Amino acid sequence: MKSIVVATDMSPRSDRALERALFLATQHGARLHVVSVVDDALPEDMVNQLRESVSERLEAYLSRQPGKALTTITVLAGDPVEQVNAFAIDKEADLVVMGLHRARRLFDQLRETTSERIAAASLAPVLIARNMVEGDYAAAVALVSFSDACAAALRAAASIAPKATMTSFHAMLVPFAGLTGESHVSEMAQAVRRETEAKRDAWLAKSAVPGAYAPPEIVTGSVTQALHDKIASITPDLLVLGTHTRGFALHRLGGFAADLLREPPTDLLLSPPSVR
Repeated sequence: MKSIVVATDMSPRSDRALERALFLATQHGARLHVVSVVDDALPEDMVNQLRESVSERLEAYLSRQPGKALTTITVLAGDPVEQVNAFAIDKEADLVVMGLHRARRLFDQLRETTSERIAAASLAPVLIARNMVEGDYAAAVALVSFSDACAAALRAAASIAPKATMTSFHAMLVPFAGLTGESHVSEMAQAVRRETEAKRDAWLAKSAVPGAYAPPEIVTGSVTQALHDKIASITPDLLVLGTHTRGFALHRLGGFAADLLREPPTDLLLSPPSVR
């Protein structure tokens, strides 16, 4: 990685994003671009004062951090989604880092969050930093759907978590299993597994998945239950998945990715299909 953008709203939630971004930039020798966006609906003199205050606070914060990287600080005014994504494109970001979303239970049910909108429009992988930085990632779990985005997510994970043990899986559902009492060893289940294995092998053959990673495990059941089981058994410090677009659906990331982004159990890496 050569360029990392970290977006902060100056909240305590953003501190861990700043720390992780600084750690990664130092580790990779990358340039770190810190960006914050203030409300441009305020009077111009207040906007200017706020931008200056935010810039000073960021400079003071970064000066106290142990990681050292070539860092720039930019405070913009306007819509956070438009400004952050345009800024990331301008800086040719290889990674965008953000903190946790501030939960707003009522509004979150009705519309996409700012974090979702940034992640959905980003041309670069997006890392949501939830945990305190204690060093390199140690264990990662990837949810795989045999898409281009999933392959891109695994490549991004290899870059930001080169020392992590990667466990990837694909959740396979057997049609009508709940109605027919089909077991995982039934004829239908075995046929579905063979078809799924063929899709996995074809995906691996055409996708530039890091060679050090084992082929994704195929597990029977829902993706939610499968992820719950993996988290319980592995205790990962990084989750990895690809994003996708569903036109005018409420969640352009995909409903599962959107839910994870809102309340991730650990750090979360999301990647679009094509990474620059």
